[in-house]
Amino acid sequence: MTSYSRTVAAVVALTLAALAGCSGGSGAPAGWTRVQDGWLQVDVPDDWSDGASLDAPWTLSRQDAEGDDATMQLAGAPTLGYYRADEGRGTLLASMQVGGYPDFAVVDQSDPVDTGELELTRTDFTYAAQDGGDTLHGVLWVGSAPDTGKAVAVQLTGTDLPTDVVEQVQDSIAVLDTEATPAP
Repeated sequence: MTSYSRTVAAVVALTLAALAGCSGGSGAPAGWTRVQDGWLQVDVPDDWSDGASLDAPWTLSRQDAEGDDATMQLAGAPTLGYYRADEGRGTLLASMQVGGYPDFAVVDQSDPVDTGELELTRTDFTYAAQDGGDTLHGVLWVGSAPDTGKAVAVQLTGTDLPTDVVEQVQDSIAVLDTEATPAP
């Protein structure tokens, strides 16, 4: 092996080691875990635990602490159905306004962003805590794959939503082309 070859091999080995150190697994950045469920792929902080059972279509639940100590929760609908992102969002927002979020109010809403692989909407909202406590904040994303029409949803809620958590969750959302069956 020549000196040049050894240098190239060393650089490649160091680069691979550095890349491995930056990942929380399966492409997630350090401190995060990439979760795949149904058609949904999303990054969740490493130290978050499984959350309480939720009502359909929300079957994925992670939170930042156990039980009542949790201040943030991520909910996922990994097989929302066959929708364009804005249609899926409309369906979910209607159920949030009518069915279960006291004093629900949309704060901001984006038009669908289509990257070719993913069409994604974002809705920022607030609602009243059921115990009469602080106003809670939330972000709802609905993503769909333009080529298959498969749609997923992710919702992040809490008393405070750190920008870095919101951005990583948003940037990691993907719709996978799996054989999962949509929720009824």
